[in-house]
Amino acid sequence: MGIVVKHYKGVEVTRIKNAVSEKKAEMLIREAILDKILDANDIDIPQNVIDEEASQMAMEKQHQMKYESLAGNCDFDYLYPQEEDMNELKEEACKCLKTEIILRGIIDAERFEVTMDELETAAQDIADREKITLEMVKDFLGENLEALRNDLLIRKALDFIYDNAVIQM
Repeated sequence: MGIVVKHYKGVEVTRIKNAVSEKKAEMLIREAILDKILDANDIDIPQNVIDEEASQMAMEKQHQMKYESLAGNCDFDYLYPQEEDMNELKEEACKCLKTEIILRGIIDAERFEVTMDELETAAQDIADREKITLEMVKDFLGENLEALRNDLLIRKALDFIYDNAVIQM
């Protein structure tokens, strides 16, 4: 069993009043809830792990920018980040790693599971959204759809903390 997560039920947040849309307001509330949970839980992550994650994020950004450049969506090359950019990436990496640990702890504590029916439904949703066959999705994700399982577990944890939050007007 992983970390014991504290203070993830009944998190109090204030509703965002001037959000562009309801969807944006919900996204901001979800982020505020997660931030409060992160603040309430002291999680130490070794610096070398943060550095490795930040480097990975920098490489992904570099690949994305190269792809967009090749696709004609932008006309500049993304250079490997400078020191100040890497510091921002390290902060982001640290938050991502802590969030992952927190969500894993909630998944374990609440004993969330994903059924084969849920996996099939999610795979069919992907197929419908991408206008491809379910078989193509399964070819990409694997016949048993294990690659989707983690995403669905994380969604369940995020929905759980949102549904159990106290959202004040």
